Amino acid sequence: MSGDLPMPNSRNERMPAVDIHLPMPEQSNSARSSRSRSKRASAEYARYENPTPQRSRRNSNDQPQVVQPVPGTDNFDAETGKEKDSGYKLPWEGDGMPAPLDFTRKFMGGLRIDVKRRLIKHFKDDYTDAFEKENFAVIAPSILFLFFACYAPALAFGALFDIATEGNIGIFETVLSTAICGTVYAVFSGQPLTIMGATGPELAYTIVFYNLCKQLDLEYLPVRWWQGMWTALFTVLCAITDSCALMKYVTRFTEEIFSSIVSILEVAAALTAIVNIFLSDLSTGAQLLSVILTSATYITAVKFRDLRGSDWMNATFRKHISNYGVVITIILGTIIANAVLEPFGITDLTFLNVPESLRPTLTLSNGEPRPWVVNPMGTERELPSWAPVFAVPFALGLTILGYLDQNLTEVIVNKKDRLLRKSPGYHLDLFVCGIGMYPLLSILGLPFTHAATVRSLAHVLSLTTYETVPAPDGKSMITKVTGCVEQRVSHLVVHILMFVSLAATPLLRQVPQFIIIGIFLYLGMSSIRGNSMFDRMWLLGIWDKERWPDEPFVTEVSTATTHKFTGIQLACFAIIVILRYVGAGGAMP
Repeated sequence: MSGDLPMPNSRNERMPAVDIHLPMPEQSNSARSSRSRSKRASAEYARYENPTPQRSRRNSNDQPQVVQPVPGTDNFDAETGKEKDSGYKLPWEGDGMPAPLDFTRKFMGGLRIDVKRRLIKHFKDDYTDAFEKENFAVIAPSILFLFFACYAPALAFGALFDIATEGNIGIFETVLSTAICGTVYAVFSGQPLTIMGATGPELAYTIVFYNLCKQLDLEYLPVRWWQGMWTALFTVLCAITDSCALMKYVTRFTEEIFSSIVSILEVAAALTAIVNIFLSDLSTGAQLLSVILTSATYITAVKFRDLRGSDWMNATFRKHISNYGVVITIILGTIIANAVLEPFGITDLTFLNVPESLRPTLTLSNGEPRPWVVNPMGTERELPSWAPVFAVPFALGLTILGYLDQNLTEVIVNKKDRLLRKSPGYHLDLFVCGIGMYPLLSILGLPFTHAATVRSLAHVLSLTTYETVPAPDGKSMITKVTGCVEQRVSHLVVHILMFVSLAATPLLRQVPQFIIIGIFLYLGMSSIRGNSMFDRMWLLGIWDKERWPDEPFVTEVSTATTHKFTGIQLACFAIIVILRYVGAGGAMP
């Protein structure tokens, strides 16, 4: 769950804002006492969690603005104060089978239903729909955009994996893992709109597990082989026992905490790498240049992102520059960094650790690259007999992380206001991870991937279709979501391109490492924007209520209730973060 990436069309929606910043129906203006408002707080938040699907109006910057149902028009229900039912039916309604997140009370019940609803019913049209003329016009630009939206985070996470595991896992492995998992997932998953990739919690957990193996003098990759196999087993057990049905009890309270942890872990990893610059043996010039590159990369990426909402040039130019701003930033930074090395006499700047050929990053003590297939009994020395059992609790933790990453992302992707026409497959997706992806990644010594929230939403929004109609007041136009081009082709082609990109991996040896660290910092900081928990946290420091934002948690909920709700969230958030950094990271999940 990471980074605020621009969308490949003019309808720029930030990831958290899709679900958080939707106004609630107006309430009566009658006076309320603080006591009665507190009693209604839970009901208010429940309604806040499931807002009525809204329409949007374009502003001068070509961005959608939420429009309330208008009283006195055909779309307004005076009795409920909400927009009338649009006629949209959930894909599984009327098929005689339990809903996707219902317990079936049968062995593999949910999994079998997912296979029927998605693989059997839609497997053919998941491909043929992509080549319909009107759909292909949407898919083609989405593929180009999404490739860079997936490739940049793969580089960023790969660079940090390389630093944290001392070369056991690197950029090459991260890109290869993303390509393999994306291809498998695109073909067999129940919700191919979801994008797999490295995530912040996975990075943090990998660091904890690697450091523990190092302290116990265990070879990391063989122990990780066992961790991955145990994780695969536990994940399959979750998939065949309808465990995904538990997600129907998850509320925004949990979603916001999890999203916040993802953001903070990514930011902390980037800042730690920056601090370590000054603890390294680099020359003063290399240290200063590394900090400058990191800062300049972050600032430039932010400026490119915000260009979409500016008045420069025209909307088309702003859209394209903003869409590919991260890639442009990496290229510009690389050119400038290499140009200044010789004039300033800097010879020890750190570049990306990428193999010169298509081989694993890790080099063994004999100077040869490690074998592609990891030996579970040890690569250079024999693994202790207790190591496979030692990996079990850490496999359980990794299973929980994968379960949460996967299902929380899918809950967001499958929101009703996306107007999806094909059923999701929560149990099937988890089964694909456990039976097809985790074992293969363990054998090859590649990093695990999970559903990446922001990349998944970027995919969904790039495939969303809209129509513009006159507003009820007759003075402006409103833009309404009409659906989404649901298919497997865009997901599949993007990850085939990831395989192709491996041939160019050696070129990455020219990219300074701290340009990619700057990109990682950008991804982490961007994912904080629009997170309601952080928005409410800032209110604790704004004592002038007239300066509070016009948001539902300000206008529709009492101040005391808002602060209590936020305080409990922050306490839970703090406990998890503290566990990560006080030597108890294994308990973080």
